[in-house]
Amino acid sequence: MQPDRRSFAGKRICALGLGRFGGQVAAIEHLLQHGAQIRITDTAHPETLSDSIERLSQYSDIEFQFGPQTVDSLKNCDALLASPAIRPQHSCIIAARRVGLPVFTEIGLFLNACKGRVLAISGTVGKSTTAAMLAKILQVTGNKAHLGGNIGKSLLPIVEQIQPEDFVVLELSSFQLDYLRQVQPDFTAAVLTNLIPHHLEWHGSAEAYREAKAVMFQGQNSTQLSVFPESQRSESWPGKAERVYYRVEDLNGEFPDWPAHDQNNAAATMRVARWLGIEKSVIFEALHHYSGLPHRLEKIPNSLHRTIINDSKSTSPIATLAAIDTLCSPTWIIIGGADSLDDPSLLLDRLTKHQMIRGITWVGPAGNRLAGIFAQQNTETPQTVEDNLNSAWRWCWENSQRDHTILMSPGYPSFNEFLNYEARGEHLVKLVRETEDQTD
Repeated sequence: MQPDRRSFAGKRICALGLGRFGGQVAAIEHLLQHGAQIRITDTAHPETLSDSIERLSQYSDIEFQFGPQTVDSLKNCDALLASPAIRPQHSCIIAARRVGLPVFTEIGLFLNACKGRVLAISGTVGKSTTAAMLAKILQVTGNKAHLGGNIGKSLLPIVEQIQPEDFVVLELSSFQLDYLRQVQPDFTAAVLTNLIPHHLEWHGSAEAYREAKAVMFQGQNSTQLSVFPESQRSESWPGKAERVYYRVEDLNGEFPDWPAHDQNNAAATMRVARWLGIEKSVIFEALHHYSGLPHRLEKIPNSLHRTIINDSKSTSPIATLAAIDTLCSPTWIIIGGADSLDDPSLLLDRLTKHQMIRGITWVGPAGNRLAGIFAQQNTETPQTVEDNLNSAWRWCWENSQRDHTILMSPGYPSFNEFLNYEARGEHLVKLVRETEDQTD
């Protein structure tokens, strides 16, 4: 159950996790602006969170607790605001639910207050691109469309400005959806881009991961829309909404030069746009002007006579698999990061057989593990294990030649070395610029 925002006045709320900007800070500000008193607890050192602390410095009704998060943090509190990165099995969340304290998240607060028509997008890969494509189509056709959610921008600061006729395109992670289990939101349309077991260290099993994705559809009614990939036609999903399936063939060959994953994203997007009454020709025209997302197969302009690709947003092996399937020149690739329970077998097999791979540099705990497996499968492809992105980039730069490609597509989260994938991608750009300066 989500509390009514009018009921926040005078309430004492424990915020489990602060983070750097993003949704948690926006949610804390939202609660403070509606009269709540906030106790923030985070395991990180305050210096790491200085940006977020500074942003909240204008408010007086805040208490900070840094260090171990224990159930003592809940004393005298009326509700718990949880960061979706924190597992529901956390002792504070279990304790809150045991005594009947409401537990909610930023996305739950937003949905509770939002008057607009919400189009939800989720999946293992492709959800950011699909959401951005759909928002682009809606905006080109004169609709007011707000893009937010897991794509990195909280819409809570503008939620009261969103009108009933507005569209809200929300990219939703499995973490965010898991916390909405009890809410069962009724999305105007909900899209599953694909489903491959992911984040198993958080969810505990592939089935629990699937159940989190299913939350998108559970609360829908017969006037709404559910979109699935053709591969899910035989699968059982909850919900009463009209059910349609997307196929790349629906694009009628309109984007022959696009990589397969972007064709899939476009096909999913088109299903929603057509249901909303937008003509196919208008959809195609808008998609032809779609320029892609930062950190997703983003080419870095450079004077080094190489094609350098920043694919830092790739945080799963299946995303890296999609990236290497776009390669058409000799390539040196950077893979790895914080480890996860994702199955890397398809990726490793493709790396072994891909004719364009000239060398691999592995980084982080994930890279260390994968390097050992790969060495048993392939003894011909040059590879190295490096401590950080700096040395990984240097190895690729020194071994590559003119007209080669250097691709950073990690396939794993960034938090072993960076705060997020954006920081990782920005650091690659910095390394490229430094190398340009050194070679002038």
